[in-house]
Amino acid sequence: MKRWLGLWLLAPLAALAMPQLDLEVHLDPATRAFTATARLSDAAGLKGFSLAPEFEITSASVDGKPARLAGLQGHYRLPGGARRIELAYRAALQPLAALDHRQVLADRTPVASPEGSFLPAASRWYPDTGGLFSHRVVVNLPAGQKGLVEGDLINEIDTAEGYRAVFDFPHPADGIHLMAGPYAVDERTLKLAGRNIRIRTWFHPELATLAQGYLDDSARYIERYGKLIGDYPFGMFSVVSSPTPTGFGMPTLTYLGRDVLKLPFIRATSLGHEVLHNWWGNGVYPDWDKGNWSEGLTTFLADYAYKEDESEAAAREMRLGWLRDLAAVPPGEDTALKDFRSRRHGIASIIGYNKAAMVFLMLRDRIGSQAFERGLRLFWQRHRFRTASWADLEAAFAEASGKPLGDFFRQWVQQPGSPPFTGADPDFRVWRRIDPAVFPPILREVFVAPKVSLIVTDSDADVRAAALALSARLLDARPATVEALPKDGAVLIVGAGASVDAWLAKNGLPPRPGTVASRGSAQVWAARDAGNRPYVVVSARDAASLKALERGLPHYGKQSWLVFEGARAAGR
Repeated sequence: MKRWLGLWLLAPLAALAMPQLDLEVHLDPATRAFTATARLSDAAGLKGFSLAPEFEITSASVDGKPARLAGLQGHYRLPGGARRIELAYRAALQPLAALDHRQVLADRTPVASPEGSFLPAASRWYPDTGGLFSHRVVVNLPAGQKGLVEGDLINEIDTAEGYRAVFDFPHPADGIHLMAGPYAVDERTLKLAGRNIRIRTWFHPELATLAQGYLDDSARYIERYGKLIGDYPFGMFSVVSSPTPTGFGMPTLTYLGRDVLKLPFIRATSLGHEVLHNWWGNGVYPDWDKGNWSEGLTTFLADYAYKEDESEAAAREMRLGWLRDLAAVPPGEDTALKDFRSRRHGIASIIGYNKAAMVFLMLRDRIGSQAFERGLRLFWQRHRFRTASWADLEAAFAEASGKPLGDFFRQWVQQPGSPPFTGADPDFRVWRRIDPAVFPPILREVFVAPKVSLIVTDSDADVRAAALALSARLLDARPATVEALPKDGAVLIVGAGASVDAWLAKNGLPPRPGTVASRGSAQVWAARDAGNRPYVVVSARDAASLKALERGLPHYGKQSWLVFEGARAAGR
């Protein structure tokens, strides 16, 4: 999930030391008209700011005096000694586009629609100094729409004339995201240690029946991690539905696709992960130059911890899954944790999430659970609303345990790959490379491979176009389209049923397995050839059946075979 990070010592001091942005926004999703006024102030002086070129500045003043600002590609310089700027600006936003989950992660376009509006921080929709700042934002929308940004809700008015809400974020921030939609809002209050924490759902109307469950589980996770780590750092937490397949976590909220929210397992897995990011990632910020530890620590204390809650067998199965995924990574691509920044592709996820989570498991095994939990609390107390690195984690756990941990962190964080391992490890508690031949082949071996060849067995133009589009959704690497089996690299074979069977027979590969024979509108299976090279076959009834796989199939990388009926996985 996407994180937005900052740096400072303590929230009250940070509010005095950083620029303050006061922003009032008017947005009409139906017409996509956007107008805003902004006041950016800093007693230490402002050198300049950026605002995306599509936002037209209609008036400006510097230190109370009207000014004409000259900008180059949206970057504006200010006169020396400027302490305060005030702007009025406007734009016609882009319409909401139909995007898949990968496109959503890469897209920076501010969009508006009655179904949902999203202005990501990376789109530069507000004046940004390029550093950390605190902010107060007023959101104005027409009747029937509601919206929010990061922060605590200070005031809210919802009438037949329209919606107006004020949000305050006094902590270090490096971005503001604005979300709006035809939301039905539900709320509950969680009382913890003399504080009232406001928990809200902002859901599209068809999701209203899910609200109570999300409220209750959000409260449960906040209580859980408050006891484990330290008090929840904000006064509010919101779960917000998106019309596109988003999966974003920001301070005080998570923004999840409306179809994702309907999935029965999300409350038991992803929701807790996003709540925990308010401590790791949005409460203590990774030092990006030295590696992103927050995803691994969150995975360990959320996704993996829930498996431990379920049973030791379930936890062991997750550890085995991590090592199975590592077996799909070519040795030269197994990078060091210190080099992980974000989940750009499957291999980065295996390292930054799975390996990092296993490293925290090995650390807990080494120093013991009590010392590990003391280390978590010490790390939180020292670095709340500050940037911290892997070295800071090492220092906290070393002090909590009374043991030097330099060799451990040097081996598992600073160095790439996995060291030689010769001991018996039947419970899979050590990060190590296992021969892929030990495991049944899975789709991910091809999906994450750095070199892949695409073979389309069908000459029909529509099938070939659908195969190319599907390969772009499935593969991390850009494939080379070939006609015959290449000498090396993974292979993706796609076509209509009869042509696939004929091509496999002609090239000496085994026929389709009985588990998928003559079932559904599409069949997918993973295999390895005589040289242990992985390949995946996608056989479909026609071009439309291939097209139907684009959304669902990328999420089934851990499977060995699947049968689809349209877009639905009917067997695996």
